Amino acid sequence: MFERYRIALADSALAEQSADGRYVDAYTAGFLLAKIAVRASGYRVRGGENHRDMFSVLPWVMGSDAQGFADAVDAARKRRNADLYDAAGLVDEGDVTALLARVTGFEELLRTWIEYRHPELMQN
Repeated sequence: MFERYRIALADSALAEQSADGRYVDAYTAGFLLAKIAVRASGYRVRGGENHRDMFSVLPWVMGSDAQGFADAVDAARKRRNADLYDAAGLVDEGDVTALLARVTGFEELLRTWIEYRHPELMQN
Protein backbone atom coordinates (compact mmCIF):
# COMPACT_ATOMS: atom_id res chain seq x y z
CA MET A 1 0.00 0.00 0.00
CA PHE A 2 2.99 2.32 0.40
CA GLU A 3 3.47 2.01 -3.36
CA ARG A 4 0.00 3.42 -4.03
CA TYR A 5 0.77 6.19 -1.53
CA ARG A 6 4.02 7.04 -3.34
CA ILE A 7 2.12 7.30 -6.65
CA ALA A 8 -0.48 9.67 -5.19
CA LEU A 9 2.27 11.73 -3.56
CA ALA A 10 4.20 11.96 -6.85
CA ASP A 11 1.03 12.93 -8.71
CA SER A 12 0.41 15.71 -6.19
CA ALA A 13 3.76 17.24 -7.17
CA LEU A 14 3.11 17.39 -10.92
CA ALA A 15 3.52 21.04 -11.89
CA GLU A 16 1.43 20.48 -15.03
CA GLN A 17 -1.59 19.66 -12.90
CA SER A 18 -3.97 22.25 -11.48
CA ALA A 19 -3.99 23.10 -7.78
CA ASP A 20 -7.34 21.31 -7.60
CA GLY A 21 -5.87 18.11 -9.02
CA ARG A 22 -2.77 18.33 -6.85
CA TYR A 23 -4.93 18.84 -3.75
CA VAL A 24 -7.04 15.78 -4.56
CA ASP A 25 -3.89 13.71 -5.02
CA ALA A 26 -2.36 15.04 -1.78
CA TYR A 27 -5.57 14.16 0.05
CA THR A 28 -5.53 10.68 -1.50
CA ALA A 29 -1.96 10.20 -0.27
CA GLY A 30 -3.04 11.16 3.26
CA PHE A 31 -6.05 8.88 3.13
CA LEU A 32 -3.84 5.98 2.05
CA LEU A 33 -1.48 6.56 4.98
CA ALA A 34 -4.43 6.45 7.37
CA LYS A 35 -5.63 3.27 5.69
CA ILE A 36 -2.20 1.67 6.14
CA ALA A 37 -2.32 2.36 9.89
CA VAL A 38 -5.85 1.03 10.28
CA ARG A 39 -5.14 -2.09 8.24
CA ALA A 40 -1.86 -2.71 10.06
CA SER A 41 -3.90 -2.76 13.27
CA GLY A 42 -6.13 -5.49 11.86
CA TYR A 43 -9.17 -3.34 11.04
CA ARG A 44 -11.04 -2.25 7.93
CA VAL A 45 -13.27 0.75 7.50
CA ARG A 46 -16.17 0.19 5.13
CA GLY A 47 -19.36 1.88 4.13
CA GLY A 48 -20.59 5.10 2.62
CA GLU A 49 -18.70 7.29 5.06
CA ASN A 50 -15.47 5.30 5.00
CA HIS A 51 -13.27 8.34 4.38
CA ARG A 52 -14.73 10.26 7.32
CA ASP A 53 -14.66 7.18 9.52
CA MET A 54 -11.05 6.41 8.59
CA PHE A 55 -9.91 9.67 10.19
CA SER A 56 -12.13 9.11 13.22
CA VAL A 57 -10.59 5.72 13.95
CA LEU A 58 -6.97 6.70 13.19
CA PRO A 59 -6.19 8.18 16.66
CA TRP A 60 -7.87 5.18 18.24
CA VAL A 61 -5.42 2.77 16.57
CA MET A 62 -2.29 4.97 16.66
CA GLY A 63 -2.83 7.10 19.73
CA SER A 64 -3.09 10.81 20.31
CA ASP A 65 0.00 11.57 18.20
CA ALA A 66 -2.16 10.97 15.13
CA GLN A 67 -4.98 13.33 16.18
CA GLY A 68 -3.60 16.48 14.53
CA PHE A 69 -3.08 14.68 11.24
CA ALA A 70 -6.53 13.08 11.41
CA ASP A 71 -8.17 16.45 12.05
CA ALA A 72 -6.22 18.20 9.28
CA VAL A 73 -6.87 15.56 6.64
CA ASP A 74 -10.52 15.25 7.63
CA ALA A 75 -10.83 19.00 7.03
CA ALA A 76 -9.05 18.45 3.70
CA ARG A 77 -11.61 15.74 2.91
CA LYS A 78 -14.40 18.28 3.24
CA ARG A 79 -12.61 20.79 1.00
CA ARG A 80 -11.80 18.04 -1.49
CA ASN A 81 -15.46 17.02 -1.65
CA ALA A 82 -16.59 20.62 -2.20
CA ASP A 83 -13.90 21.08 -4.86
CA LEU A 84 -14.80 17.85 -6.66
CA TYR A 85 -18.57 18.07 -6.49
CA ASP A 86 -19.55 21.72 -6.04
CA ALA A 87 -17.11 24.17 -7.62
CA ALA A 88 -13.60 24.24 -9.01
CA GLY A 89 -10.93 26.59 -7.74
CA LEU A 90 -11.64 26.29 -4.02
CA VAL A 91 -7.99 25.54 -3.26
CA ASP A 92 -4.73 27.21 -4.20
CA GLU A 93 -1.05 26.33 -4.18
CA GLY A 94 -0.75 27.32 -0.52
CA ASP A 95 -3.44 24.81 0.39
CA VAL A 96 -1.62 22.11 -1.56
CA THR A 97 1.69 22.94 0.12
CA ALA A 98 0.15 22.90 3.61
CA LEU A 99 -1.59 19.58 3.02
CA LEU A 100 1.54 18.00 1.60
CA ALA A 101 3.53 19.11 4.64
CA ARG A 102 0.98 17.39 6.90
CA VAL A 103 1.00 14.23 4.80
CA THR A 104 4.76 13.87 4.57
CA GLY A 105 5.14 14.65 8.27
CA PHE A 106 2.62 11.96 9.07
CA GLU A 107 4.45 9.48 6.87
CA GLU A 108 7.45 9.78 9.21
CA LEU A 109 5.25 9.24 12.27
CA LEU A 110 3.52 6.27 10.63
CA ARG A 111 6.78 4.59 9.61
CA THR A 112 8.13 4.98 13.16
CA TRP A 113 4.88 3.60 14.58
CA ILE A 114 4.93 0.61 12.20
CA GLU A 115 8.58 -0.12 12.99
CA TYR A 116 7.71 -0.21 16.69
CA ARG A 117 4.26 -1.86 16.60
CA HIS A 118 4.39 -3.96 13.41
CA PRO A 119 8.02 -4.37 12.30
CA GLU A 120 7.09 -7.37 10.16
CA LEU A 121 5.29 -4.97 7.81
CA MET A 122 8.33 -2.78 7.09
CA GLN A 123 9.62 -4.07 3.78
CA ASN A 124 10.42 -0.72 2.15
